[in-house]
Amino acid sequence: MKKAIIITLLILVMNPGYVHAKAGLLSFGGEEIVEVVKLPNDERFQIPEGQYVDIGYIYKSVAVLFVPIWNYDGRLVGITGQEDTYLNLSPEEITDIVSEAGMKLPEKPYLDFWHRIGGKIVFLIALLAFGFNAMNKIKKKASFLSSLPTGRERLRDILTSSQEFTELDPATLNIEGKTDVEGLYFIGVKNYFNSFISVSVFDMNKVSVEQIQSNNDDLFERLLVLRKMVSSKARSSIHYIYFTFDKSPNNDDIALLKSLKKRKIRNATNVIPGIIDFEKMEIDTAASTVPSKKILENCFIQAKQEELLVTEAKM
Repeated sequence: MKKAIIITLLILVMNPGYVHAKAGLLSFGGEEIVEVVKLPNDERFQIPEGQYVDIGYIYKSVAVLFVPIWNYDGRLVGITGQEDTYLNLSPEEITDIVSEAGMKLPEKPYLDFWHRIGGKIVFLIALLAFGFNAMNKIKKKASFLSSLPTGRERLRDILTSSQEFTELDPATLNIEGKTDVEGLYFIGVKNYFNSFISVSVFDMNKVSVEQIQSNNDDLFERLLVLRKMVSSKARSSIHYIYFTFDKSPNNDDIALLKSLKKRKIRNATNVIPGIIDFEKMEIDTAASTVPSKKILENCFIQAKQEELLVTEAKM
């Protein structure tokens, strides 16, 4: 038997049965080899070049970013310790070699848990996460548009639906028995990283520019305590005030309203005014507005209810 084993190995080394496995880091059908039986290092299992032969398992693998997702065409071969090199052996030859060594082949499977199942689980989780994220983006995109009839209604809908602002009753600002804030249509708040953000929308059909100017200091004092009133733990506050016009304001009014910007360093509070002109469909506000100017511009678009239903059906 010993002589037959040596002759078998000599023949394999001298013919095309001595081949190289083809593998890749990002592979579709690349070959991989793992050791199955460690044979004794003696002349019975030694090839002329000096390497000792062991029994390995070669298989083709589909892998994406080092994650194995499918294995096929697996078989036992002889391996020499040289990377990606193996000897083609028949099942009978494998059995004879292992028997000569006084050993037994282990039971299947020959691959570890990661290569058999773990990679598939990770890949499936990644696919589910990608699909979930894609669905959320589709829903969020649909919620950027609103079928409500007026620009102010659409603006409020966009802020609460897609931007996750929490709507407060305008009477929330009636602190210490003060009266309602004139012209205030909507107020929404949310925490954004380490900042507390509020958006106040004024209907300029119900209040004059002069009234806004004279009440500006009072509004600022009311906004100063808003963060504490809603129990926000943010370290700073940014209050965006949008003055909305159905008919375009003149340049003097725009300049006056934009000049109402206020800041209080001790309280880490900023008030930033902006103009939304529904007639010209223009937004004049700071570049760093939250939400972005692009999102705010969706209030100019009245989505048809049928289009929203089609979008929801596709989801």
